[in-house]
Amino acid sequence: MQRVPTFRSPLRLLGIIFLCVGFFKAIVSVAVFLGVRTIDTPDARLASIIVLAVVGGLGAIFFIVGFVISSVNKNAEKKLQELRDYGDRYEAEEVVLISSNAIVINHNPAVYAECVYTNQSGQRCRVKSRLFMWNRWGQEPNALGAIIYVDRQDPSHYAVDMFIRENIGGQVDLDFT
Repeated sequence: MQRVPTFRSPLRLLGIIFLCVGFFKAIVSVAVFLGVRTIDTPDARLASIIVLAVVGGLGAIFFIVGFVISSVNKNAEKKLQELRDYGDRYEAEEVVLISSNAIVINHNPAVYAECVYTNQSGQRCRVKSRLFMWNRWGQEPNALGAIIYVDRQDPSHYAVDMFIRENIGGQVDLDFT
């Protein structure tokens, strides 16, 4: 089976947006700081310093949150790659979508996939994927497949790689690993 690109996490986009907003607010605060130096009246200078502190503080908060979200996504992608290289690989027998009502982008919900697989000792194990965007229009939920990568030393460390099965059909609009 040829691997079709899988799904992108909505948090990846959120991290990029927060980084950009934080960077923009930092540029605005630098412009305000340069403007404060040319003001002569004490009241106007105080107001400008307050605006500088508020905008700079918000910029720093946005930038830090964006950096944390981006770091979490990078670590998850790194973990998936390590488990692909060194972990055990199992194909999911069942894939059930669980909607997360907290994130909806363009009428498409963010969903988790709950997957069931049988490990080498014959036990049926249930795992949950990360959030990903699911386009409800034109895609069959039973067209989803999953490959579960499990750490050999610690089975509680796993990663789920979602994909669209080619023989059933469906269309993927975003890719994510």
